[in-house]
Amino acid sequence: MRLPYRIAGLWVRVVLLVVLLWGALVSVLSLTPRERTLADFRTALRAGQVTYVIYRGEQTDLRWSTAPLFWYRAHQPEPYTRRDLLRDLDPAVPGPEVAWARSRWAFFSGWPFHVPVHGAAWPVGVAWIVALLVMLGIERPRLGNRWAWFWLFTVGEVGAILFLLLEPRSLWHGLESQESLSKPLSGGRGCALAVCLSVVIPILAAVGLSYVFHALLDLLPLSP
Repeated sequence: MRLPYRIAGLWVRVVLLVVLLWGALVSVLSLTPRERTLADFRTALRAGQVTYVIYRGEQTDLRWSTAPLFWYRAHQPEPYTRRDLLRDLDPAVPGPEVAWARSRWAFFSGWPFHVPVHGAAWPVGVAWIVALLVMLGIERPRLGNRWAWFWLFTVGEVGAILFLLLEPRSLWHGLESQESLSKPLSGGRGCALAVCLSVVIPILAAVGLSYVFHALLDLLPLSP
């Protein structure tokens, strides 16, 4: 009777992983937009092409999206205030969703709950919460204890994705059993690894993933 449960569990992992990977990809692309001008933003806005806007007034950071995978940043020499943005949004039909500057959580950016796509925060956030509950509920994680995984989920940013890939057996092992590490990660080592990941992952995402993905998009005939 355990085989049907293993099959169901495997499919649940795959679904959760796909949702989180999609949310992570969109989040990374929103952090590494292509440079455009303020005039380009206003033109796209009047044409109803803008679907999402991120504005941080302290740094006059204006980013917008015309589709989940296409992100741009306005490079403007003059100040662009919140009032200017609200005035420009008035004639926009349909109006885009706007995300204003938000504070970072104490030790967790909360990216699964702030995916910059309309209506995407709840499925990605739910997927992250379900993965966390699964981590807390399994009998014995294979690669590290629960404290190690907790730090990877929060400080490490990508712990939920790694957990779904690797626990309780690597996803590519399918239904086959897999031995645990002789020395699983302790809470302390998990925390140290999480801190390292929180520094390395954004750099790799910005320099590697976004560059490769933008290059692939350039090959598409419909790429804006």
